[in-house]
Amino acid sequence: MFFDLVLTFTLGAALVAGSAAPYSALSSTHRRDVTQQVAVACFQPPTSGFECTCPTDLNNNTGVLINVFPGYQCAYPGGACTWSDSDGSLQNVHQTNCPPVAPCAGSECLCPIDLNHDTGVLINQFTGYQCAYAGGACTWDFSGVLQNIFQTNCPSTASVCFIS
Repeated sequence: MFFDLVLTFTLGAALVAGSAAPYSALSSTHRRDVTQQVAVACFQPPTSGFECTCPTDLNNNTGVLINVFPGYQCAYPGGACTWSDSDGSLQNVHQTNCPPVAPCAGSECLCPIDLNHDTGVLINQFTGYQCAYAGGACTWDFSGVLQNIFQTNCPSTASVCFIS
């Protein structure tokens, strides 16, 4: 009797273990090493009048252009809003709390009250470009001067980026 009970318990446990979902890289129980994490982003450059190239970083890795920043950004409780610094047009049009137009006053860009009546905080006012590398992203202004100077894999200068 005892042997039958142990055998039944063992077979039942094996059946449950065999039907459990395996760990997935997307599950909350899967752990990744820091070296396995690479940010992924996409950027579709305009078809003409655009020339920004990613230099080789200080680790001798090639980069991928992931962003061009022609504007400013404000953070709100309902989500961040990004506008063009030249004409104030909204760049992330699917963010529902953002006013469709928020022009800068000269060179000073201020965060407007959003459509939820919340006050925003200026988190980025920048014109330049960004490249992704295995060791981290690097950001330069259009003159090729490094902006995130504490990112250790980034060359301090890059080629000038032209957008017309």
